Amino acid sequence: MRSTPPGPSPAPPSFTLVPLAVRHAPAMAAVLADPALYRFTGGEPPRAAELERRYARQLAGPGEAGVTWVNFLVRVEECGDFAGYVQATVTGGAEAEVAWVVGTAWQGRGLAKAAARALAVRLADAGVRRLVAYVHPEHAASEAVARALGLRPDGPWQDGERRWAGPAPAPAPGPGQSRT
Repeated sequence: MRSTPPGPSPAPPSFTLVPLAVRHAPAMAAVLADPALYRFTGGEPPRAAELERRYARQLAGPGEAGVTWVNFLVRVEECGDFAGYVQATVTGGAEAEVAWVVGTAWQGRGLAKAAARALAVRLADAGVRRLVAYVHPEHAASEAVARALGLRPDGPWQDGERRWAGPAPAPAPGPGQSRT
């Protein structure tokens, strides 16, 4: 058995959050093809055609007043490949339910934490003040992402997943302002 040396984790690969587009469905079908990704959430890997339909629905929006969907794919800079996605449902402009998925080939590199954090910062900059996530109680990696976002378990459960909640990060300072 290999042990991990003590000390800080290596930095995640550089990435870009790319707005969701239907044309990305075939590439994302490959990222999401490992059945192990569905161990905690259920379901099975989607086919490209299914993702095309899903992405078209997501891009159309929820059709509900005061609710916005935010969807980004995570593209790794060094190779240009997609590695997963981050998403949020923003309600009333002030609270967002966030979620993240990183394909198994990219797991264990800090990418989920970094991408979820990048989404949280964007949401905060847009006025979101509170984040919520639902995490399966046996999914230690997703719990670590929630903790990295500053979320804590706060009691309620939904579909076998525990609710985690906390404040969104402080918005970036405007021109001429400082974080200190």
